[in-house]
Amino acid sequence: MKGLTRVDHDGKRMYGWLVRAYGGGKTFSKYFSDKKYGGKEKAREIAVAYLEKMTAEVQAQFADFKPRQNMPGYRTVPGTSNDSGLVGIHRCETVSRGKSVKYWAATWKEDGRPKDKTFYFHDGFRTEEEARKMAIAWRAQKVRELEEASDKKSPKADEDFHKPRTRLISWVSGLTIEDWSPYLRRVNTDTTKTVKKREPFTPKRLKELVQFLGVTAAHFDWDEVDFEFGRGIFAGDIRSRCFWNKDGLRTDVLLDSQGRLLIHQGVEPDPYYLQEN
Repeated sequence: MKGLTRVDHDGKRMYGWLVRAYGGGKTFSKYFSDKKYGGKEKAREIAVAYLEKMTAEVQAQFADFKPRQNMPGYRTVPGTSNDSGLVGIHRCETVSRGKSVKYWAATWKEDGRPKDKTFYFHDGFRTEEEARKMAIAWRAQKVRELEEASDKKSPKADEDFHKPRTRLISWVSGLTIEDWSPYLRRVNTDTTKTVKKREPFTPKRLKELVQFLGVTAAHFDWDEVDFEFGRGIFAGDIRSRCFWNKDGLRTDVLLDSQGRLLIHQGVEPDPYYLQEN
């Protein structure tokens, strides 16, 4: 059912339904856990009823918007990027002219603009595994092209490729980031770091961070950030921050005692996001 997603995660003991509707380029969502709402089937009934009500309200609120203005700023199949384990590689399913369409997509950015390439699969055309490998190869080639273009612009690129052009002083008020680790990692969300509270988060701050990282930022998908949900402040660690994308994946921006930045992005929806959103 469009807008309804099943969440089953044994590791985090998360079982429930996530509902979402889109309007005005925004996402409206709510999570219904089996435990809280009387079991899997009962929680689904309540989630479906809420989804129908929420969808009608959103459609009425943004009735004057053009169809393109109501589209979400990211792909609508939640958690599909986890199927590949790679950033910028997504398995997608949609409906076109009444028929189900499935494909793997590669996404990247050039000159600050999002780009994508799709590889469809179906019986008699190509297998899903072939489409997946083609998407991975395509994105890898695009990342290499970006790196090579960066190298040509800088004679000393081999020496300072992993060094920022300038220090970053506005990410956290009063702190200066001197350097960053080239090992930007996709990992399980660090549950030992708990979010104490949230603060406003702006596209400007994220843009400064991406510019600071340089071409290596292409290894992460920054276009799906949920700015409305805000930025998280960890308990016991005022130097670091985290933020989430609209699928609930949490990105930790960690600052060590030497002023070096480390970035870890979770591969599963963060329970905090699902519970609080």
